[in-house]
Amino acid sequence: MKKVSSMLMLVLLPAFGIFYPGNPNQSPQPESSSSSLSPADVEFLDEFEADFLKKLHISGCPGAAVTIVRNGQVIYSRGFGKRRHGARDLVDTKTVFRIGSLSKGFAGLLTSKMVEDKTLSWDDKVRTYIPEFNLRDQQQADRISIRHLLSHSTGLQRHAYTDLIELGRDLTYILPEFSRLRVYGKEGEYYAYQNTAFSMIEEIMYRKTGVDYNTLLSERIFKPAGMHYASTTYDDLVYADNVAYPHVWNRNNRCIPIRLNKKYYNAVSAGGINASIDDMAAWLKVLLGNRPDIIGSEHLDHIFEPVVKNNNKAGFHGWKGVKETHYGIGWRIVNWEDKSIVYHGGSVNGFRSEIAIDRKNNIGICVLFNSNNRYAGKVIPEFIQNYETFLKNQDDLDEKSTVADGTSVAKIRS
Repeated sequence: MKKVSSMLMLVLLPAFGIFYPGNPNQSPQPESSSSSLSPADVEFLDEFEADFLKKLHISGCPGAAVTIVRNGQVIYSRGFGKRRHGARDLVDTKTVFRIGSLSKGFAGLLTSKMVEDKTLSWDDKVRTYIPEFNLRDQQQADRISIRHLLSHSTGLQRHAYTDLIELGRDLTYILPEFSRLRVYGKEGEYYAYQNTAFSMIEEIMYRKTGVDYNTLLSERIFKPAGMHYASTTYDDLVYADNVAYPHVWNRNNRCIPIRLNKKYYNAVSAGGINASIDDMAAWLKVLLGNRPDIIGSEHLDHIFEPVVKNNNKAGFHGWKGVKETHYGIGWRIVNWEDKSIVYHGGSVNGFRSEIAIDRKNNIGICVLFNSNNRYAGKVIPEFIQNYETFLKNQDDLDEKSTVADGTSVAKIRS
């Protein structure tokens, strides 16, 4: 009998209530079915897993979790390694991580839902809702819109008052400080990454609806999407039964655990969401357009549309062949070779996170790590490139493999 591949076992065993033997503490893969995978798919995912395991080990990162969603189906989902270095608890698909700036994509989509129901408009001016918002250039302050906040195109200097966010100050404390800032470029044209200005969307939503941002996020995205472990507070994280701990590298180049901290829970839209990889699988389904009950395709098109060009490619060293990058509404858009990839990375409190979707091939991937590491910046471009090669090879095989009547063998993409 031919040896059964480890990936096929990963897909089949959960159906019988058995955990994958490579990780005795792993939860079953959510909503996966062997019927959605061809033998070629299984081989590709086997190779991905072997490569991921090897490079994760080399990186020294204690633990990670990965999910891959294609055509509305979770085709891969697994936890790797330890929740905390030196402890026994293993990462599984329900282990909660901090996702950092991946939180910005949720703000973009939640705003889009409120535009869809006409609660807000992309061109609404910030001062309509927050009249105390001022800059040195009062005219520019008057022109800055919701679109500018969520695309980092306000014209402000990079990371304006991020230091105050990280000190735990809330927006009401920081707002008066903006009047001291000069602008560095025209709104809508000048890109500079923000956390504090971005988080103003929370105050806008609250003043418009009377409902706080965390509640809106839970009621309008987490619950309908089935993100059962996602949350937005420090207490939610520290009292979770299954949580990953952050790690940093010490002077001896050893990865050591550190405490969970409260940074960015005062700016949840910018970096304060907690989530498991099961939650992120559900989120990828929303982003890939498989949940029209949550967001329509035309509104997804809008948040993924480039708003402002980013001339700095410093964060894309692992993406060989990047032509240019833009920022949309809470998302980076990477023009890479002949592809347009929707992407974001996150880093907070010793956690690292990566997410990307290839809308052309209807596939998305998310990876969560419990330490910063060199592999994190390469895992997404390597996956996308390898998947593109995989599809090309299958196309080549399809062209060569025809049945007697001349019809082409069915492709495996769907």
